[in-house]
Amino acid sequence: MFVEARTRPVLAEVCRRLGYPESEAALLRHHTNAVYAVRDVVIKIAPGDLGIERVRAVVAVVDWLVARRFPTVELHPGLAQPLRVSGHAVTVWQRLDPADHRPITVAELGTLLRDLHALPAPPIPLPILQPINGIARSVARSEILNGKEQDLLMDRLEVLAAGWEAMRFPHGPSLIQSDPQIRNALRRFDGTPVLADWDGAVLGPREWDIATVAVHCRRFDPPGWAAFADFTAAYGWDATSWPGFDELCQLRELQMIATNARKSRPGTDAAEEVRHRIAGLIDDGAEIRRWQIL
Repeated sequence: MFVEARTRPVLAEVCRRLGYPESEAALLRHHTNAVYAVRDVVIKIAPGDLGIERVRAVVAVVDWLVARRFPTVELHPGLAQPLRVSGHAVTVWQRLDPADHRPITVAELGTLLRDLHALPAPPIPLPILQPINGIARSVARSEILNGKEQDLLMDRLEVLAAGWEAMRFPHGPSLIQSDPQIRNALRRFDGTPVLADWDGAVLGPREWDIATVAVHCRRFDPPGWAAFADFTAAYGWDATSWPGFDELCQLRELQMIATNARKSRPGTDAAEEVRHRIAGLIDDGAEIRRWQIL
């Protein structure tokens, strides 16, 4: 099971290689990855079932972005990465200003994505975005969903899958981050916003990244739906004018529900949040149901 008791020994070995005391490490997050901060680095430990080749591709993407001067969090230069420690792929990143608590604005995120999507496809073998298969796998692997909930999600997937196959994306494929949100962007010491978390980097329609931002704006506080207008102004294209956008947002929401259903353990707050989201698929009421960040 991917829990802190499993990742602490991995952290200890990485700290040993860096020459840093493990006692100074602080846990930042333990969900998709285990993320620890110690001195001037951030250590990200992937689950054991995430193959080392996938993490090598992430490292290659980040190196390519840095070479093109794209504003991204950079890898720690003192190690050949990724590391392989006790069956886990590990990456070590330069730590940005921990004292700067100003969140990235949705407008800044719009500028980052505009510049990312303008880049050519990187010369790196990357997977193609395939959300339908991923959602189906997540539903099947979840330990918290009952039969009725599984059927509900798969029925909805069947409907949205037909729409996905028929979609004609106005801007075509590019390198996409696949989970852009204000929590996946940070500030350098000079305040410059940079994009982070490239675990989901794939080739796919730019509209997928934009839909992700829209879902976060309308489902989470902050920033709230009104902020999506700021994103649109910065990005330079109003995605809501495309007829397929709302359906794409629904598919993105379904993926977020299914992914967290797979990651959540029975009896946890995360499992309750997943059920809260599923209930909204049945009846969202007059107002769109708000979600809690997991």
